[in-house]
Amino acid sequence: MQSELSIKQFSRLKKARLEIAHNHRRVVFNDDSYELDREDSDTPDGFLSRRLKPLIETQVTTIAWSVLGGWADAPVYDSHVQPIYGDAHWGNPKHRYWPNVSNNIKSIIKSDNCPNQVVIDLAHSNSMEMFASMRMNDVHDSFLPGGLTLWKVAHPELLVDTNGMLPEFELYTSAQDFIHEPVRRRKLEIVEEIVDRYDVDGFELDYIRHPVLFSRRMRGEPCVQEEIEVMNAFMADIRALADSRAEGGGRPVLIAARVPDSIGQCLDNGLDVREWIEKDLVDILIVGGGYAPCSLPVGEFIEIARPHGVQVYPCINQGPTDELSGNSFLECVRGLASTWYRDGVDGLYFWNLGTPFEYKVGEDLVRTRDRVYSCLDEVGDPDMLVGKSKMFCADSGPTAVRFHYQHISSRWPLPIKSKHAKGNLQKGVIGRVPIRVGDEVEKDNPERIVFTVEFDDPSWRDVLLFRLNGEELKDGKFTGAVDGKNECRLDYDVSVPPLRVGLNFVEVVARHVDIPDNVVNINNMRLCVEYSA
Repeated sequence: MQSELSIKQFSRLKKARLEIAHNHRRVVFNDDSYELDREDSDTPDGFLSRRLKPLIETQVTTIAWSVLGGWADAPVYDSHVQPIYGDAHWGNPKHRYWPNVSNNIKSIIKSDNCPNQVVIDLAHSNSMEMFASMRMNDVHDSFLPGGLTLWKVAHPELLVDTNGMLPEFELYTSAQDFIHEPVRRRKLEIVEEIVDRYDVDGFELDYIRHPVLFSRRMRGEPCVQEEIEVMNAFMADIRALADSRAEGGGRPVLIAARVPDSIGQCLDNGLDVREWIEKDLVDILIVGGGYAPCSLPVGEFIEIARPHGVQVYPCINQGPTDELSGNSFLECVRGLASTWYRDGVDGLYFWNLGTPFEYKVGEDLVRTRDRVYSCLDEVGDPDMLVGKSKMFCADSGPTAVRFHYQHISSRWPLPIKSKHAKGNLQKGVIGRVPIRVGDEVEKDNPERIVFTVEFDDPSWRDVLLFRLNGEELKDGKFTGAVDGKNECRLDYDVSVPPLRVGLNFVEVVARHVDIPDNVVNINNMRLCVEYSA
Protein backbone atom coordinates (compact mmCIF):
# COMPACT_ATOMS: atom_id res chain seq x y z
CA MET A 1 0.00 0.00 0.00
CA GLN A 2 1.03 3.61 -0.48
CA SER A 3 1.77 4.06 3.23
CA GLU A 4 4.41 1.34 2.94
CA LEU A 5 6.35 3.13 0.19
CA SER A 6 9.43 5.07 1.14
CA ILE A 7 9.31 8.83 0.73
CA LYS A 8 11.85 8.51 -2.08
CA GLN A 9 9.76 5.89 -3.91
CA PHE A 10 6.59 7.91 -3.45
CA SER A 11 8.21 11.08 -4.86
CA ARG A 12 9.61 9.19 -7.84
CA LEU A 13 6.25 7.60 -8.66
CA LYS A 14 4.36 10.85 -8.36
CA LYS A 15 6.86 12.71 -10.54
CA ALA A 16 6.61 10.01 -13.22
CA ARG A 17 2.81 10.12 -13.10
CA LEU A 18 2.71 13.90 -13.25
CA GLU A 19 4.83 13.90 -16.38
CA ILE A 20 2.38 11.56 -18.11
CA ALA A 21 -0.74 13.20 -16.67
CA HIS A 22 0.36 16.57 -18.05
CA ASN A 23 0.64 15.29 -21.61
CA HIS A 24 -1.55 17.32 -23.96
CA ARG A 25 -4.69 15.28 -23.45
CA ARG A 26 -7.38 17.11 -25.45
CA VAL A 27 -10.43 14.85 -25.61
CA VAL A 28 -11.31 11.74 -23.62
CA PHE A 29 -13.84 9.54 -25.42
CA ASN A 30 -15.78 7.04 -23.31
CA ASP A 31 -17.03 3.93 -25.10
CA ASP A 32 -19.48 1.55 -23.42
CA SER A 33 -18.34 -1.51 -25.47
CA TYR A 34 -21.79 -1.82 -27.06
CA GLU A 35 -20.20 -2.61 -30.43
CA LEU A 36 -19.38 -6.09 -29.16
CA ASP A 37 -23.04 -6.96 -29.59
CA ARG A 38 -23.11 -6.35 -33.32
CA GLU A 39 -23.40 -9.58 -35.30
CA ASP A 40 -20.24 -8.87 -37.31
CA SER A 41 -18.16 -7.93 -34.24
CA ASP A 42 -16.71 -11.44 -33.99
CA THR A 43 -13.46 -10.15 -35.51
CA PRO A 44 -11.25 -7.27 -34.36
CA ASP A 45 -11.95 -5.28 -37.52
CA GLY A 46 -15.70 -5.75 -37.29
CA PHE A 47 -15.64 -4.74 -33.62
CA LEU A 48 -13.62 -1.57 -34.26
CA SER A 49 -15.11 -0.41 -37.54
CA ARG A 50 -18.15 1.66 -36.51
CA ARG A 51 -17.17 3.58 -33.38
CA LEU A 52 -13.47 3.40 -32.63
CA LYS A 53 -11.60 3.42 -35.95
CA PRO A 54 -13.34 6.67 -36.98
CA LEU A 55 -11.66 8.34 -33.96
CA ILE A 56 -8.30 8.10 -35.74
CA GLU A 57 -7.01 11.55 -36.79
CA THR A 58 -9.59 13.37 -34.65
CA GLN A 59 -8.62 15.30 -31.52
CA VAL A 60 -9.40 12.29 -29.32
CA THR A 61 -6.26 11.56 -27.33
CA THR A 62 -7.70 9.00 -24.87
CA ILE A 63 -10.19 6.16 -25.34
CA ALA A 64 -11.83 5.13 -22.05
CA TRP A 65 -13.17 1.70 -22.96
CA SER A 66 -15.62 -0.06 -20.66
CA VAL A 67 -13.92 -3.31 -19.60
CA LEU A 68 -16.95 -4.36 -17.52
CA GLY A 69 -19.45 -3.87 -20.30
CA GLY A 70 -21.86 -1.04 -20.78
CA TRP A 71 -24.89 -2.84 -19.41
CA ALA A 72 -23.72 -5.38 -16.87
CA ASP A 73 -21.18 -5.85 -14.11
CA ALA A 74 -19.11 -8.49 -15.94
CA PRO A 75 -15.83 -8.43 -17.93
CA VAL A 76 -16.01 -8.07 -21.70
CA TYR A 77 -12.40 -9.11 -22.17
CA ASP A 78 -10.47 -12.37 -21.64
CA SER A 79 -10.70 -12.26 -17.85
CA HIS A 80 -9.07 -15.03 -15.81
CA VAL A 81 -10.53 -13.89 -12.47
CA GLN A 82 -14.25 -13.44 -13.19
CA PRO A 83 -16.62 -15.00 -15.75
CA ILE A 84 -17.14 -12.87 -18.85
CA TYR A 85 -20.39 -11.27 -19.97
CA GLY A 86 -22.90 -14.00 -20.70
CA ASP A 87 -21.16 -16.73 -18.73
CA ALA A 88 -21.65 -14.49 -15.68
CA HIS A 89 -25.39 -14.20 -16.17
CA TRP A 90 -28.48 -16.23 -15.55
CA GLY A 91 -31.21 -17.04 -18.04
CA ASN A 92 -31.36 -17.83 -21.74
CA PRO A 93 -28.69 -15.91 -23.74
CA LYS A 94 -31.28 -15.21 -26.47
CA HIS A 95 -33.31 -13.21 -23.95
CA ARG A 96 -30.44 -10.97 -22.83
CA TYR A 97 -30.27 -7.34 -23.83
CA TRP A 98 -26.88 -8.00 -25.46
CA PRO A 99 -27.29 -11.54 -26.85
CA ASN A 100 -24.19 -11.55 -29.11
CA VAL A 101 -21.53 -10.23 -26.73
CA SER A 102 -20.44 -13.52 -25.18
CA ASN A 103 -19.95 -15.36 -28.47
CA ASN A 104 -18.15 -12.40 -30.04
CA ILE A 105 -15.72 -12.14 -27.13
CA LYS A 106 -14.98 -15.85 -27.38
CA SER A 107 -14.55 -15.63 -31.15
CA ILE A 108 -12.02 -12.82 -30.82
CA ILE A 109 -10.20 -14.74 -28.08
CA LYS A 110 -10.00 -17.83 -30.32
CA SER A 111 -8.17 -15.70 -32.89
CA ASP A 112 -5.40 -15.19 -30.30
CA ASN A 113 -6.66 -11.74 -29.37
CA CYS A 114 -8.86 -10.03 -26.80
CA PRO A 115 -11.25 -7.07 -27.12
CA ASN A 116 -9.30 -5.17 -24.48
CA GLN A 117 -6.00 -5.73 -26.29
CA VAL A 118 -7.60 -4.84 -29.62
CA VAL A 119 -8.58 -1.40 -28.27
CA ILE A 120 -5.14 -0.92 -26.69
CA ASP A 121 -3.43 -1.73 -30.00
CA LEU A 122 -5.69 0.63 -31.94
CA ALA A 123 -5.03 3.45 -29.48
CA HIS A 124 -1.26 2.98 -29.20
CA SER A 125 -0.70 2.55 -32.93
CA ASN A 126 -2.46 5.89 -33.50
CA SER A 127 -0.79 7.96 -30.75
CA MET A 128 -3.74 7.67 -28.38
CA GLU A 129 -4.03 6.42 -24.81
CA MET A 130 -6.29 3.63 -23.62
CA PHE A 131 -7.89 3.83 -20.17
CA ALA A 132 -9.76 0.82 -18.80
CA SER A 133 -13.13 2.32 -17.85
CA MET A 134 -14.85 0.64 -14.90
CA ARG A 135 -18.50 1.33 -14.12
CA MET A 136 -18.26 1.13 -10.36
CA ASN A 137 -21.86 0.07 -9.68
CA ASP A 138 -23.75 -0.48 -12.91
CA VAL A 139 -27.47 -1.22 -12.39
CA HIS A 140 -28.82 -1.75 -15.89
CA ASP A 141 -29.55 -5.22 -14.56
CA SER A 142 -32.30 -3.72 -12.40
CA PHE A 143 -34.54 -3.27 -15.44
CA LEU A 144 -33.01 -5.08 -18.43
CA PRO A 145 -33.89 -8.76 -18.97
CA GLY A 146 -31.19 -11.33 -18.23
CA GLY A 147 -28.83 -8.71 -16.85
CA LEU A 148 -28.47 -9.90 -13.27
CA THR A 149 -25.21 -11.76 -12.67
CA LEU A 150 -25.13 -15.14 -10.96
CA TRP A 151 -22.94 -13.51 -8.30
CA LYS A 152 -25.67 -11.00 -7.43
CA VAL A 153 -28.28 -13.74 -7.41
CA ALA A 154 -26.14 -15.74 -4.99
CA HIS A 155 -25.36 -12.76 -2.72
CA PRO A 156 -28.48 -10.61 -2.23
CA GLU A 157 -27.14 -9.66 1.21
CA LEU A 158 -24.40 -7.63 -0.53
CA LEU A 159 -26.86 -5.44 -2.41
CA VAL A 160 -28.31 -2.18 -1.14
CA ASP A 161 -31.22 -2.25 1.32
CA THR A 162 -34.33 -0.98 -0.47
CA ASN A 163 -36.48 -0.53 2.64
CA GLY A 164 -37.73 3.04 2.75
CA MET A 165 -36.17 3.98 -0.58
CA LEU A 166 -37.28 7.19 -2.28
CA PRO A 167 -38.92 7.07 -5.74
CA GLU A 168 -35.95 8.78 -7.41
CA PHE A 169 -33.70 5.92 -6.29
CA GLU A 170 -35.84 3.04 -7.56
CA LEU A 171 -33.49 2.57 -10.53
CA TYR A 172 -30.75 1.40 -8.17
CA THR A 173 -32.35 -1.64 -6.57
CA SER A 174 -29.62 -3.96 -7.90
CA ALA A 175 -26.74 -1.76 -6.73
CA GLN A 176 -24.01 -3.33 -4.59
CA ASP A 177 -23.34 -1.85 -1.15
CA PHE A 178 -19.67 -0.90 -0.88
CA ILE A 179 -19.72 -1.24 2.89
CA HIS A 180 -19.18 -4.97 2.23
CA GLU A 181 -15.57 -6.03 1.62
CA PRO A 182 -16.45 -8.70 -1.03
CA VAL A 183 -18.02 -5.97 -3.20
CA ARG A 184 -14.84 -3.91 -3.12
CA ARG A 185 -12.64 -6.98 -3.59
CA ARG A 186 -14.31 -7.85 -6.90
CA LYS A 187 -13.45 -4.41 -8.29
CA LEU A 188 -9.87 -4.69 -7.02
CA GLU A 189 -9.54 -8.08 -8.74
CA ILE A 190 -10.26 -6.46 -12.09
CA VAL A 191 -7.81 -3.59 -11.47
CA GLU A 192 -5.06 -6.00 -10.44
CA GLU A 193 -5.62 -8.29 -13.43
CA ILE A 194 -5.58 -5.48 -15.95
CA VAL A 195 -2.46 -3.92 -14.44
CA ASP A 196 -0.70 -7.29 -14.54
CA ARG A 197 -1.78 -8.42 -18.02
CA TYR A 198 -2.47 -5.34 -20.16
CA ASP A 199 -0.48 -2.26 -21.14
CA VAL A 200 -3.24 0.22 -20.27
CA ASP A 201 -2.35 3.85 -19.71
CA GLY A 202 -4.82 4.34 -16.90
CA PHE A 203 -8.16 3.55 -15.31
CA GLU A 204 -11.36 5.54 -15.40
CA LEU A 205 -13.33 4.83 -12.22
CA ASP A 206 -16.86 5.80 -13.20
CA TYR A 207 -18.86 6.68 -10.09
CA ILE A 208 -21.71 8.15 -12.18
CA ARG A 209 -22.63 4.67 -13.54
CA HIS A 210 -24.30 4.39 -11.17
CA PRO A 211 -24.21 6.96 -8.36
CA VAL A 212 -25.40 4.90 -5.37
CA LEU A 213 -22.73 3.12 -3.33
CA PHE A 214 -24.35 2.69 0.09
CA SER A 215 -27.80 1.70 1.34
CA ARG A 216 -28.55 4.97 3.10
CA ARG A 217 -28.45 6.79 -0.25
CA MET A 218 -31.55 4.82 -1.29
CA ARG A 219 -33.37 6.75 1.45
CA GLY A 220 -31.89 10.05 0.28
CA GLU A 221 -29.55 10.29 3.27
CA PRO A 222 -25.98 11.59 2.85
CA CYS A 223 -23.13 9.17 3.48
CA VAL A 224 -21.55 9.20 6.93
CA GLN A 225 -17.86 9.48 7.77
CA GLU A 226 -17.41 5.71 8.12
CA GLU A 227 -18.57 5.20 4.54
CA ILE A 228 -16.40 8.05 3.26
CA GLU A 229 -13.39 6.46 4.94
CA VAL A 230 -14.24 3.10 3.35
CA MET A 231 -14.10 4.74 -0.07
CA ASN A 232 -10.88 6.59 0.77
CA ALA A 233 -9.23 3.29 1.71
CA PHE A 234 -10.64 1.67 -1.43
CA MET A 235 -9.15 4.40 -3.61
CA ALA A 236 -5.81 3.98 -1.83
CA ASP A 237 -5.91 0.25 -2.63
CA ILE A 238 -6.56 1.01 -6.31
CA ARG A 239 -3.68 3.49 -6.35
CA ALA A 240 -1.37 0.90 -4.81
CA LEU A 241 -2.32 -1.69 -7.44
CA ALA A 242 -1.84 0.81 -10.25
CA ASP A 243 1.54 1.90 -8.86
CA SER A 244 2.74 -1.70 -8.64
CA ARG A 245 3.60 -1.66 -12.35
CA ALA A 246 5.80 1.42 -12.02
CA GLU A 247 7.44 -0.05 -8.92
CA GLY A 248 8.42 -3.03 -11.06
CA GLY A 249 10.03 -0.80 -13.66
CA GLY A 250 7.06 -0.33 -16.00
CA ARG A 251 5.21 2.83 -17.03
CA PRO A 252 3.00 4.53 -14.43
CA VAL A 253 -0.75 3.87 -14.63
CA LEU A 254 -2.95 6.95 -14.19
CA ILE A 255 -6.16 7.06 -12.14
CA ALA A 256 -9.10 9.11 -13.41
CA ALA A 257 -12.37 9.30 -11.48
CA ARG A 258 -15.74 10.44 -12.85
CA VAL A 259 -17.65 12.09 -10.02
CA PRO A 260 -20.88 14.06 -9.35
CA ASP A 261 -21.35 17.70 -10.30
CA SER A 262 -20.20 19.34 -7.06
CA ILE A 263 -17.84 18.60 -4.18
CA GLY A 264 -20.82 18.56 -1.81
CA GLN A 265 -22.66 16.00 -3.93
CA CYS A 266 -19.50 13.90 -4.06
CA LEU A 267 -19.35 13.81 -0.27
CA ASP A 268 -23.05 12.96 -0.04
CA ASN A 269 -22.25 9.90 -2.17
CA GLY A 270 -19.23 8.89 -0.11
CA LEU A 271 -16.59 10.39 -2.42
CA ASP A 272 -14.13 12.69 -0.65
CA VAL A 273 -12.54 14.21 -3.74
CA ARG A 274 -10.55 16.74 -1.71
CA GLU A 275 -8.97 13.93 0.31
CA TRP A 276 -8.18 11.95 -2.84
CA ILE A 277 -6.35 14.92 -4.29
CA GLU A 278 -4.41 15.72 -1.13
CA LYS A 279 -3.43 12.06 -0.65
CA ASP A 280 -2.38 11.63 -4.29
CA LEU A 281 -5.03 9.01 -5.03
CA VAL A 282 -6.20 10.47 -8.34
CA ASP A 283 -4.51 12.09 -11.35
CA ILE A 284 -7.54 13.22 -13.35
CA LEU A 285 -11.04 14.32 -12.33
CA ILE A 286 -13.85 13.82 -14.83
CA VAL A 287 -16.52 16.13 -13.53
CA GLY A 288 -20.23 15.56 -13.78
CA GLY A 289 -22.90 13.41 -15.32
CA GLY A 290 -23.49 15.95 -18.09
CA TYR A 291 -27.18 16.45 -17.30
CA ALA A 292 -26.91 20.13 -16.35
CA PRO A 293 -23.63 21.12 -18.02
CA CYS A 294 -24.26 24.86 -18.30
CA SER A 295 -24.63 25.09 -14.51
CA LEU A 296 -21.63 22.87 -13.68
CA PRO A 297 -19.42 24.55 -11.01
CA VAL A 298 -16.24 23.29 -12.64
CA GLY A 299 -14.26 26.11 -11.03
CA GLU A 300 -14.56 24.59 -7.55
CA PHE A 301 -12.87 21.41 -8.78
CA ILE A 302 -10.12 23.35 -10.56
CA GLU A 303 -9.46 25.34 -7.38
CA ILE A 304 -8.66 22.25 -5.32
CA ALA A 305 -7.08 20.21 -8.13
CA ARG A 306 -4.67 22.66 -9.77
CA PRO A 307 -2.27 23.14 -6.80
CA HIS A 308 -1.67 19.36 -6.76
CA GLY A 309 -1.23 18.89 -10.50
CA VAL A 310 -4.56 17.05 -10.91
CA GLN A 311 -6.27 17.66 -14.24
CA VAL A 312 -9.97 18.46 -14.69
CA TYR A 313 -12.17 17.30 -17.59
CA PRO A 314 -15.88 18.24 -17.55
CA CYS A 315 -18.39 15.81 -19.06
CA ILE A 316 -20.45 16.39 -22.18
CA ASN A 317 -23.30 13.88 -22.24
CA GLN A 318 -24.54 13.58 -25.82
CA GLY A 319 -28.25 12.99 -25.17
CA PRO A 320 -29.02 15.78 -22.68
CA THR A 321 -26.78 18.24 -24.56
CA ASP A 322 -28.55 17.55 -27.86
CA GLU A 323 -31.96 18.00 -26.22
CA LEU A 324 -30.88 21.15 -24.38
CA SER A 325 -29.67 22.79 -27.58
CA GLY A 326 -32.70 21.97 -29.69
CA ASN A 327 -30.58 19.52 -31.71
CA SER A 328 -27.85 22.11 -32.40
CA PHE A 329 -25.34 19.78 -30.78
CA LEU A 330 -22.13 21.07 -32.38
CA GLU A 331 -22.85 24.73 -31.57
CA CYS A 332 -23.77 23.84 -27.97
CA VAL A 333 -20.59 21.77 -27.51
CA ARG A 334 -18.54 24.69 -28.84
CA GLY A 335 -20.28 26.98 -26.34
CA LEU A 336 -19.62 24.67 -23.40
CA ALA A 337 -16.01 24.18 -24.44
CA SER A 338 -15.44 27.92 -24.86
CA THR A 339 -16.87 28.61 -21.39
CA TRP A 340 -14.99 25.78 -19.67
CA TYR A 341 -11.65 26.64 -21.27
CA ARG A 342 -12.09 30.14 -19.88
CA ASP A 343 -12.58 28.52 -16.46
CA GLY A 344 -9.28 26.69 -16.89
CA VAL A 345 -10.18 23.07 -17.71
CA ASP A 346 -7.56 20.81 -19.28
CA GLY A 347 -9.79 19.23 -21.92
CA LEU A 348 -13.18 17.61 -22.52
CA TYR A 349 -14.74 14.23 -21.79
CA PHE A 350 -17.51 12.80 -24.00
CA TRP A 351 -20.12 10.33 -22.83
CA ASN A 352 -22.46 8.35 -25.15
CA LEU A 353 -21.25 10.12 -28.26
CA GLY A 354 -21.74 6.94 -30.28
CA THR A 355 -25.28 6.27 -29.06
CA PRO A 356 -27.18 8.09 -31.86
CA PHE A 357 -25.85 5.72 -34.54
CA GLU A 358 -25.55 2.44 -32.66
CA TYR A 359 -28.50 0.82 -34.47
CA LYS A 360 -27.90 2.44 -37.86
CA VAL A 361 -26.33 1.04 -41.02
CA GLY A 362 -25.18 2.29 -44.41
CA GLU A 363 -25.57 5.94 -45.31
CA ASP A 364 -27.72 6.59 -42.26
CA LEU A 365 -24.88 5.38 -40.02
CA VAL A 366 -22.29 7.53 -41.78
CA ARG A 367 -24.49 10.63 -41.83
CA THR A 368 -25.41 10.39 -38.14
CA ARG A 369 -21.87 9.58 -37.04
CA ASP A 370 -20.49 12.50 -39.04
CA ARG A 371 -22.97 14.82 -37.32
CA VAL A 372 -22.09 13.85 -33.74
CA TYR A 373 -18.37 13.22 -34.35
CA SER A 374 -17.85 16.57 -36.11
CA CYS A 375 -17.10 18.21 -32.76
CA LEU A 376 -14.09 15.90 -32.29
CA ASP A 377 -12.19 17.73 -35.02
CA GLU A 378 -12.12 21.06 -33.21
CA VAL A 379 -13.29 21.29 -29.59
CA GLY A 380 -10.07 19.90 -28.14
CA ASP A 381 -8.25 23.07 -29.20
CA PRO A 382 -9.55 26.39 -27.80
CA ASP A 383 -7.83 28.34 -30.57
CA MET A 384 -9.88 26.49 -33.20
CA LEU A 385 -13.10 27.66 -31.53
CA VAL A 386 -12.41 31.36 -32.05
CA GLY A 387 -14.72 32.82 -34.69
CA LYS A 388 -16.97 29.75 -34.88
CA SER A 389 -20.70 29.97 -34.18
CA LYS A 390 -21.76 28.80 -30.73
CA MET A 391 -24.78 28.35 -28.52
CA PHE A 392 -24.84 29.28 -24.83
CA CYS A 393 -27.78 27.84 -22.91
CA ALA A 394 -29.50 27.81 -19.54
CA ASP A 395 -30.09 24.32 -18.17
CA SER A 396 -33.68 23.13 -18.04
CA GLY A 397 -34.60 20.26 -15.73
CA PRO A 398 -37.36 18.57 -17.77
CA THR A 399 -35.26 18.94 -20.93
CA ALA A 400 -32.06 17.29 -19.77
CA VAL A 401 -31.89 16.24 -16.12
CA ARG A 402 -33.02 12.65 -15.79
CA PHE A 403 -35.15 11.88 -12.73
CA HIS A 404 -32.74 9.31 -11.31
CA TYR A 405 -29.70 11.61 -11.69
CA GLN A 406 -31.05 14.71 -10.02
CA HIS A 407 -29.19 13.94 -6.80
CA ILE A 408 -25.80 14.19 -8.56
CA SER A 409 -26.63 17.04 -10.99
CA SER A 410 -26.18 20.79 -10.72
CA ARG A 411 -29.28 22.79 -9.92
CA TRP A 412 -30.92 23.93 -13.15
CA PRO A 413 -32.49 27.43 -13.41
CA LEU A 414 -35.35 26.52 -15.78
CA PRO A 415 -38.25 26.17 -16.05
CA ILE A 416 -39.67 29.12 -14.19
CA LYS A 417 -43.33 30.08 -14.10
CA SER A 418 -45.62 32.91 -13.16
CA LYS A 419 -47.38 32.54 -9.80
CA HIS A 420 -50.76 33.36 -8.36
CA ALA A 421 -50.93 36.00 -5.65
CA LYS A 422 -54.26 36.58 -3.92
CA GLY A 423 -56.13 35.32 -6.95
CA ASN A 424 -54.20 37.45 -9.43
CA LEU A 425 -51.30 36.33 -11.55
CA GLN A 426 -47.95 37.80 -10.67
CA LYS A 427 -46.91 41.10 -12.21
CA GLY A 428 -43.34 42.32 -12.27
CA VAL A 429 -40.29 40.07 -12.11
CA ILE A 430 -41.04 36.38 -12.63
CA GLY A 431 -37.47 35.13 -12.46
CA ARG A 432 -33.76 35.75 -13.13
CA VAL A 433 -31.79 33.24 -15.20
CA PRO A 434 -27.98 33.06 -15.54
CA ILE A 435 -26.34 32.33 -18.90
CA ARG A 436 -22.56 31.99 -19.11
CA VAL A 437 -20.77 33.08 -22.30
CA GLY A 438 -17.24 31.92 -23.01
CA ASP A 439 -16.50 34.04 -26.09
CA GLU A 440 -14.83 37.45 -25.98
CA VAL A 441 -17.86 38.90 -27.72
CA GLU A 442 -16.62 42.50 -27.48
CA LYS A 443 -13.52 41.79 -29.58
CA ASP A 444 -14.45 38.65 -31.53
CA ASN A 445 -17.01 40.69 -33.50
CA PRO A 446 -19.84 38.20 -34.08
CA GLU A 447 -22.02 38.85 -37.13
CA ARG A 448 -25.25 38.31 -35.22
CA ILE A 449 -26.40 37.33 -31.71
CA VAL A 450 -29.89 35.95 -31.19
CA PHE A 451 -31.57 35.34 -27.84
CA THR A 452 -34.31 32.68 -27.99
CA VAL A 453 -36.82 31.96 -25.26
CA GLU A 454 -39.38 29.15 -25.39
CA PHE A 455 -42.62 29.16 -23.36
CA ASP A 456 -45.83 27.15 -23.33
CA ASP A 457 -48.67 29.67 -23.76
CA PRO A 458 -48.92 31.98 -26.81
CA SER A 459 -51.40 34.25 -25.00
CA TRP A 460 -48.41 35.59 -23.04
CA ARG A 461 -46.51 36.78 -26.14
CA ASP A 462 -47.23 40.49 -25.51
CA VAL A 463 -47.08 40.23 -21.72
CA LEU A 464 -43.58 38.85 -21.31
CA LEU A 465 -40.64 41.23 -21.23
CA PHE A 466 -36.97 40.21 -21.08
CA ARG A 467 -34.02 42.21 -19.81
CA LEU A 468 -30.45 41.16 -20.55
CA ASN A 469 -28.08 42.50 -17.88
CA GLY A 470 -30.67 45.17 -17.07
CA GLU A 471 -31.38 46.28 -20.65
CA GLU A 472 -34.78 45.53 -22.16
CA LEU A 473 -34.80 43.43 -25.30
CA LYS A 474 -37.15 44.78 -27.99
CA ASP A 475 -38.77 43.80 -31.28
CA GLY A 476 -38.97 40.10 -30.60
CA LYS A 477 -40.07 37.83 -33.44
CA PHE A 478 -42.83 35.46 -32.36
CA THR A 479 -43.15 31.89 -33.64
CA GLY A 480 -46.22 29.90 -32.67
CA ALA A 481 -46.38 26.27 -31.68
CA VAL A 482 -46.06 23.68 -34.45
CA ASP A 483 -46.71 19.95 -34.81
CA GLY A 484 -49.35 19.96 -32.10
CA LYS A 485 -46.91 21.11 -29.39
CA ASN A 486 -47.65 23.83 -26.85
CA GLU A 487 -44.19 25.37 -27.13
CA CYS A 488 -43.83 28.77 -28.81
CA ARG A 489 -40.87 31.13 -28.95
CA LEU A 490 -39.60 34.68 -29.14
CA ASP A 491 -36.33 35.60 -30.86
CA TYR A 492 -34.50 38.86 -30.15
CA ASP A 493 -31.46 40.33 -31.83
CA VAL A 494 -28.88 41.18 -29.17
CA SER A 495 -25.99 43.63 -29.25
CA VAL A 496 -22.68 43.94 -27.37
CA PRO A 497 -23.17 45.37 -24.79
CA PRO A 498 -25.42 44.45 -22.98
CA LEU A 499 -24.12 40.93 -23.73
CA ARG A 500 -20.68 40.34 -22.23
CA VAL A 501 -18.13 37.60 -21.72
CA GLY A 502 -18.69 35.57 -18.55
CA LEU A 503 -21.84 35.63 -16.47
CA ASN A 504 -24.98 37.23 -17.90
CA PHE A 505 -28.47 37.46 -16.39
CA VAL A 506 -31.83 37.39 -18.15
CA GLU A 507 -34.66 38.89 -16.14
CA VAL A 508 -38.17 37.68 -17.01
CA VAL A 509 -40.88 40.25 -16.36
CA ALA A 510 -44.67 40.31 -16.68
CA ARG A 511 -45.71 43.70 -18.06
CA HIS A 512 -48.35 45.68 -16.19
CA VAL A 513 -51.03 45.00 -18.79
CA ASP A 514 -53.93 42.56 -18.95
CA ILE A 515 -52.44 39.25 -17.83
CA PRO A 516 -53.93 35.97 -19.05
CA ASP A 517 -55.83 33.85 -16.57
CA ASN A 518 -53.38 30.97 -16.72
CA VAL A 519 -49.81 30.32 -15.60
CA VAL A 520 -47.01 30.44 -18.16
CA ASN A 521 -43.88 28.27 -18.02
CA ILE A 522 -40.60 29.62 -19.37
CA ASN A 523 -38.92 26.40 -20.44
CA ASN A 524 -35.78 27.16 -22.43
CA MET A 525 -33.35 29.99 -23.14
CA ARG A 526 -30.48 30.08 -25.63
CA LEU A 527 -27.99 32.64 -26.92
CA CYS A 528 -26.78 31.91 -30.44
CA VAL A 529 -23.57 33.76 -31.30
CA GLU A 530 -23.07 33.65 -35.06
CA TYR A 531 -19.89 34.50 -36.97
CA SER A 532 -19.41 35.03 -40.68
CA ALA A 533 -17.98 32.01 -42.48
